[in-house]
Amino acid sequence: MPESSSPQFSKLAEELIGDLRGIETIEPRRQVKRPTKSASDIIEALVNKYHLGDQASPEQAIRDRWAELVTPTLAAYSHVVEITKSDWLMVMVSNAVAKQELTNNRRLFLRKIKAVPGCTHIKGLNFRAG
Repeated sequence: MPESSSPQFSKLAEELIGDLRGIETIEPRRQVKRPTKSASDIIEALVNKYHLGDQASPEQAIRDRWAELVTPTLAAYSHVVEITKSDWLMVMVSNAVAKQELTNNRRLFLRKIKAVPGCTHIKGLNFRAG
């Protein structure tokens, strides 16, 4: 005989049944029950998200080649911070002249950055003073 699962009631129905039976509800009313994930799935997701192990992150690949992607002089005044969720490369620049030079040549630099393995998804460059 196939195994039957217990019916899933709404929170309100569970509270009403509990009140009828005289059982106090322990779970918070707004708690959402999610399916349980295995530890291996969670660890694999974390390894991929934080680029642990052998694989290098796209940010690190750009940082390693930053001086050849932009000129060594501009690289001395700037550094790669992160790739945002909207796939823009965030670069901090410490000199206003360097920031202007990077801004003027952003299309050239973006073409070079997209040529770096794993960086084809980058949509643009965002320069911040700091």
